[in-house]
Amino acid sequence: MSSDAITFDAQTREPGKKSDLTELRASGFIPAVMYADGNAAVNISLNEHEFGLLLKRHSGESLMIQLSVDGAAAKNVLIKDIQHHPLTSRMLHVDFHEISLDRRVKVMLPVSLVNTPVGVSSGGGTLDIQTREIEVECKASDIVEALEVDVTGLDIGENLLVSSVTLPEGFVLQTPGNVSIATVLKPRVSKTATAEAGAE
Repeated sequence: MSSDAITFDAQTREPGKKSDLTELRASGFIPAVMYADGNAAVNISLNEHEFGLLLKRHSGESLMIQLSVDGAAAKNVLIKDIQHHPLTSRMLHVDFHEISLDRRVKVMLPVSLVNTPVGVSSGGGTLDIQTREIEVECKASDIVEALEVDVTGLDIGENLLVSSVTLPEGFVLQTPGNVSIATVLKPRVSKTATAEAGAE
C-alpha cells in the first residue's frame, strides 16, 4: 500500500426497505454498494461526514480508493457513481466497483484551467467555462485527480477545445475533440458607456 493511497473504512449493512435507508441516513451514514466482477454485490455504509471530507480533499469524484470493509484487507475500488439530492446536493448513495489496477477503465476527470488568459488580463474579456469534465480511458492505476491546462495564451474570441488537452501517456480521449471547454468573451460595454460614446 503506497503512502499516498486513498484509504477508507466501511461497514456491511443488511439490505432493507426504503425506511431503513432513511433511518441510516438520519444517523449520519450513506448507503453504498460495492460491486465486483463475478461476485455478489456487497451492501455497505459509509460515514457521511468522513466520506465528505475525503471528497473535499480531492478534485473530482472519479477516485481510486483502497476500501476496507469491517476491518478486512483493503480492496482497490473505483467510485462509479454518487447520487446527490437534487435540492440539497447531499450524498444519497454511492456505487463502488472493485477493480484490478491493470484494467483499463473509462472515467470522467475534471479539467483544471491554470493561469489567466491574455484576453482577460490584457483585453478585459471574461473566461466562460462550458465543460468542466472530460471522459478518458486509462489504466485504473494511472487515474489522476485532474487534467491541468494552461490557458495563458487564450485571447478574446478564442476557444479551448477538448482536443487541445495534453493527456498523460496511455490515456485515450473519449469526449469528442471539438467540444469547447472554455471561451474568452469580449468585454461587456455598459449602456451608459454606449450612450456617452453616442453623445460625443
